[in-house]
This record gives sequence, C-alpha cells and structure tokens, in this order.
Amino acid sequence: MLHGLAASRPGSGMAERRRLQRLSLAQRLLDPLPPALLLPEARRERFWQLLRWGGVGLLLARLLSP
Repeated sequence: MLHGLAASRPGSGMAERRRLQRLSLAQRLLDPLPPALLLPEARRERFWQLLRWGGVGLLLARLLSP
C-alpha cells in the first residue's frame, strides 16, 4: 500500500521517472514532425502573423467594447 502512495506523489522518484518517460516518448514521436503536421513556409508565416495580430485585435476589441 505504501508503494502505491509513493507512486502517486508528484515529487516521488517513480512519478518523476514516469513523467520523464512520457516526455521522452512524445519527443520521439514528434521529432521530427510527421509530414502531415508540417506546414509549408508561406502558410506557417501566415499562421503566426494571424495569431500575432489576432491577439492584438482581440485585446483592442475587448478594451473598446462598452
């Protein structure tokens, strides 16, 4: 029973080891990104531009709304 409690604590060695294993697995799966997830250069630039200006636009709309 004590072993199960130690595994559930966030700072325990087993929990940390499992977290690192999950991160390692995710990195192996996504590095390099699969071709289906890659955006062409023009679309990537456009995406980040829209995200950047969209955030500013949303902030302005929120500030200017009654």
